[in-house]
Amino acid sequence: MPDEMTSKGHFLKRILGITLSGRSSFSDASMASFSSGYPKMSETEGIADAKDDLDTLHRFTSGRWLWNERQQLACRYVKFDFPALLQLAASAIGSGSCTRVLKISEGQYNKVFQLTMDDGREIVAKLPNPNAGRPHFTTASEVATMDFLRNVLDLPVPRVYAWSSRASENPLGAEYILMEKQAGVILTDVWDSIKGKQKVRLLDQVVDIERCLAATKFSKFGSLYYKDDLPGKSDYTSLLYIDAVGNEVQSEIFDIGPTNHRSFFDFGRGELDIDRGPWSTITEVVTAVAQREIAVAKAGLRYPLMPEGLFYGPRQYQPSLTKKLSALGNYLEVAPHVLPENKATHASTLWHGDLHSQNIFVDPEDPSRIVGIIDWQSASACPLFMQAERPAFLDYNGPLPEDLGKVPLPPNFDAMDPDEQRKAKALHRAQTLHNLYLVRCLQVNQAVFQAIQGQNALRHQISVVPGLVLMDYEPLLHSLLRDVGKEWACIVGVGGDASSPKMPFPLQFSEEEIRQQDHDAELWAQGVELMDAFVEDTGCFKHWDGRVSNVDYDKSRRELDEGVRRFLDREARSDEERKEWLKALPFVD
Repeated sequence: MPDEMTSKGHFLKRILGITLSGRSSFSDASMASFSSGYPKMSETEGIADAKDDLDTLHRFTSGRWLWNERQQLACRYVKFDFPALLQLAASAIGSGSCTRVLKISEGQYNKVFQLTMDDGREIVAKLPNPNAGRPHFTTASEVATMDFLRNVLDLPVPRVYAWSSRASENPLGAEYILMEKQAGVILTDVWDSIKGKQKVRLLDQVVDIERCLAATKFSKFGSLYYKDDLPGKSDYTSLLYIDAVGNEVQSEIFDIGPTNHRSFFDFGRGELDIDRGPWSTITEVVTAVAQREIAVAKAGLRYPLMPEGLFYGPRQYQPSLTKKLSALGNYLEVAPHVLPENKATHASTLWHGDLHSQNIFVDPEDPSRIVGIIDWQSASACPLFMQAERPAFLDYNGPLPEDLGKVPLPPNFDAMDPDEQRKAKALHRAQTLHNLYLVRCLQVNQAVFQAIQGQNALRHQISVVPGLVLMDYEPLLHSLLRDVGKEWACIVGVGGDASSPKMPFPLQFSEEEIRQQDHDAELWAQGVELMDAFVEDTGCFKHWDGRVSNVDYDKSRRELDEGVRRFLDREARSDEERKEWLKALPFVD
């Protein structure tokens, strides 16, 4: 019988870095280099440029993919009428004409251009890629969300000048948002140079912004829209929410409609006929997530990017429809009873799910002062416990502190060489800011603190993991379900005799099922170790979807090919196994 705690240790190590969207800590750590901030990417002077130069405005030109490149480029190609964009932009702010175009960002989901007018004024145009989400809904919700954040919550969010969520109804032929150019400089440019006290003041502002978001609680779960943009708008009621000071507010302008959360659209999910809300209760939310993953499994979808482990190969864990449906079906039997115990974390709140240093703008004269936060696309009103986590700009590579006390330097610090001391100080600063963030949350934003600190709890994990079955997390889900069985009396309470639970545990696993689950858990952990070793051996992975810079592509491609050859030489015991591995590895087109 496999060591259950060893296997579960692998699971828990992985789950700590995973959000509702199913993105792991590996991916989050590398997102900053491909963000939606404002670095200069490419430039078009005037309108008389060569056709090939103009075509770069439609295509993704900021990198290459090591696998699935054709599909990745196709889902980031946006055809639009370039002269119409210039005319719309000039008209939006009352300028005569647009004289300069700067392609400033190519993130995962959008094209972003900085447009300079003949009077010197500058605005930003944002055009969603085909992979950004459902047509109309994603753009309509982003605009309404920015309006609500800026004008209702008074948060530092760019002003929208003009927009269209109906590509077929505007002269551009694409969805677009024209907004003010965010003042200030991106935090990335100054973070390493600002002093510790300035970082603390900046962190306090982030905590205050999150306090405002967490305190604004909605009556439904989904995404925020202008009521007039919702299909069947007459079926919707006025938006009810609790504002940051505890007052119940009714809005005739906004309402909660279907979710735009990426977990309901990415990796083929967008093509499925599934329930996307809005939902009135948290039980409806977690049920819809599980039902979504059931539909994913039945459709045969597989996670196409960086896998958590090398499964499917010879002698490895073999995900199957039966295993996925069994785990999800069993979860639905207990779902209403195993929600996180702290009900304050159940609240429907808006949240910024990617608060890295290129989405935060600060005053160049006082870089401790935040002047803007961008990229609210797909922000959704979701349960707080599914969203709250340490802001991405505080991420670092290294262990978490053991407690929230003062973080010490290593006891052997004085004996270290200068390079080791430099690294130790950098880790010390990062861990100190991590602790300070949590302490500030504990002081002024307890619901967020409780949501983050509760991530290790069984009831948090059992409520989040069902959303990760596309990524083959069903062995962890079954392991957690068995843990729920052990804790069932504590979860539902005991009956009159004080010796048995108020209601019987609805799941029963045979000895054979338990043996199979343990075996799957052992193989799952083995696949994770195999994946970790593969990544370390190749050295080519820069990003969670296989993206690398144009400059690095040839070198990384060689490293990946060589790494695959070494892997096959190590793991394949026969020509037949070699063929099986080539079929199983996602990195081989």
